[in-house]
Amino acid sequence: MTKKRITLQLSVQQAGRLRLLIKGHREAETRFVGSLVEERAATLTEPPDSAAWERAVARLRRQARIEAAVVRPTLWPSLDVLMERALGERLQLPDTAGPWLPLSRSEQTRLSLSGRWPACLSGCERGTAERAFTLDGDLVLQLRTAAWRISEPVLKELEEKNLIGPQRDLSEEARAERERLAAQLYPSSRIAREAVENHWPIPQEEDSADEDDAEKINDVVY
Repeated sequence: MTKKRITLQLSVQQAGRLRLLIKGHREAETRFVGSLVEERAATLTEPPDSAAWERAVARLRRQARIEAAVVRPTLWPSLDVLMERALGERLQLPDTAGPWLPLSRSEQTRLSLSGRWPACLSGCERGTAERAFTLDGDLVLQLRTAAWRISEPVLKELEEKNLIGPQRDLSEEARAERERLAAQLYPSSRIAREAVENHWPIPQEEDSADEDDAEKINDVVY
């Protein structure tokens, strides 16, 4: 499976949530390893704090880390994995699923300049934050194809009205028209923001935690 690095503009709020999510995953994995080591160290026969005991604990810690690595994709998946799942769900919806005509070579070249499109900041009223993801190459191509095909008619109108590119001498009317058309664009980052907001998967560990919380609430209520 070929991987592709892609930079996406998320909202500041989304970027913050993802940063906290990964921090929580790291902390949960650390607790998992520590719990295994503590539990198994209690059964060691070596004298506590001796050199033999320390070597045995080191072996237990290595084994616990191996076990953590095995369950990591399920319990604490990376942002790359989660973004792939979210985008996969978003790209199945009728407005982005296509079928689309494949991108031509010239279109792929133009698409690489998509940062020069008028800003489409839907959902980013408080600003954006760039985040890079390493995703399945076919998924990236699917994302970029959908973004281009959806935006193509709007981009054509923007070009015909000469509203693309840094133009500081636009009239108020022209600026308003550019903003109106820009709001209709669907670049890759806008699709990604909607994927994060509406299709973000919940790792099993978090799902289990929610169920535990619900059981506790039920115990209290009933």
